Amino acid sequence: MSGFDFERCLNPQATFVKRFGDLVALLRTDPGNDAAQELALTAAAAAVEHYSIVVESGVERDSLAPDLSLEARLRARRVDLLRVSAGAEPDELLSLARALSHDLTTVPATARVRVEMLPTIRLDASPDPDPFTPPRVEDDRRHWRERRRWRAERWRGPERRHGADRRSTGERRLRLVKHREVDAARLKDRLDRAVAAGAWADALEAAHALFEVTPQIPAAERRSFALGVRKQLPPRALGGLVDVALHEAAERERAVEVLRWAGLEGADAMVEGVRASEGIGPRRFLHDALGDMPEGFPSVVPLLNSPEPHEIRHAAAILGRMARPEAIGPLKERLGHPDAGVRRAVLLALAEFPLREVAESLRAALGHESAATRAAAAEAIARTRAPGLAMPLVAALEAESDSGAWTAIVGGLASLPSPEACAGLASLALARRRLLGGGHTTNRRLEVVRALATVAAPCRTAALEQLVREGDEPIRQAAAAALARGAERTA
Repeated sequence: MSGFDFERCLNPQATFVKRFGDLVALLRTDPGNDAAQELALTAAAAAVEHYSIVVESGVERDSLAPDLSLEARLRARRVDLLRVSAGAEPDELLSLARALSHDLTTVPATARVRVEMLPTIRLDASPDPDPFTPPRVEDDRRHWRERRRWRAERWRGPERRHGADRRSTGERRLRLVKHREVDAARLKDRLDRAVAAGAWADALEAAHALFEVTPQIPAAERRSFALGVRKQLPPRALGGLVDVALHEAAERERAVEVLRWAGLEGADAMVEGVRASEGIGPRRFLHDALGDMPEGFPSVVPLLNSPEPHEIRHAAAILGRMARPEAIGPLKERLGHPDAGVRRAVLLALAEFPLREVAESLRAALGHESAATRAAAAEAIARTRAPGLAMPLVAALEAESDSGAWTAIVGGLASLPSPEACAGLASLALARRRLLGGGHTTNRRLEVVRALATVAAPCRTAALEQLVREGDEPIRQAAAAALARGAERTA
């Protein structure tokens, strides 16, 4: 056993405090010494691989430790207690060490690395300077010898960096870019290990961290960086992320962000997750994610050719959310499918498109031989809320014999807030059954009055008053009761 292993086994607490304190001191005084920082970080991470560590800053012992010790830096950043859980990742420790080495950077906290801050006490008088914060030194600023070029002419003011030059060549910017490159490399290694081990929860955490880091990558390298990360997520890994989202509701938002970031491969993985179930249920978030991802159209539209009806229903629902014009043709082709559930899903999807493109298909479906399809067409028309489709609904009611389809068409007509809908419902309520044929039964006409009372348009009141004046006894009573209820609601 090496000397370090022996020390760690004896006292992991002391090992972590020593090695992690060395890392903080190196980042503060010698930020360019990458090799020493790597050794200190590796030793600190190894010390907490199997042990949880708690470090107290000891605010009551402010003079017992040198300025660069871990406890002193915790006090300088007003950290009362540091808790590091077993298995903390090196990148988490490195982020904390960088914050502790700086005087202003926010001290981060993760699930395995938590800090408890000292409360801030506000006094009326201005407080004395913090004795734990070292004074600013000359190394914090660029020395005159480090100017980009030597100028012998008379001094004409401070040298300024302008535009992209400052962001690409400024010393602080370069140091920040270097730190982000190191962080990204560690996260990529962590993602590789998680994918190889099939640890999909860890893979999701690493992939999402890379997703959040991408905007911080220099613009010239950002695209290649994102493509490189996507190559680390093969189809089985993307499927694993979908499984994590299905079983852990709290992870769904992060999983969807990573899957959408992965492009078409991510869309393919979500489509496979949708295909695995006949119902939507807990997979609704996949429908929502794909529906808000227009670039996923090539992954979804092939499902319309599936021999499985439930897959066609899923595709229709998602394409309706996408509302891409090129989906209208393939959807209309499925209106002749033998499965009534498929026809209903297609009609509801067509209702999401511009009315001029789908009105004829919706009107034609009102005359379909299947009562379920006629009801679905009325439901789709109700979703469009288009006043121009009120008269086709009234005409369909004149010929409708199925009670279920009748109820659906009446409900669809009541969903259209327009004078045409009110007039059509009033005429149906007044059409009494005649001995020679025509008209409607009292029960159906009462159903029409109840539907008329729900129309969200000013014409509703005038139509109900017409029924009170012109209707037979049951209709007058029902219309008067609807008017009274409306008056009570507005009172």
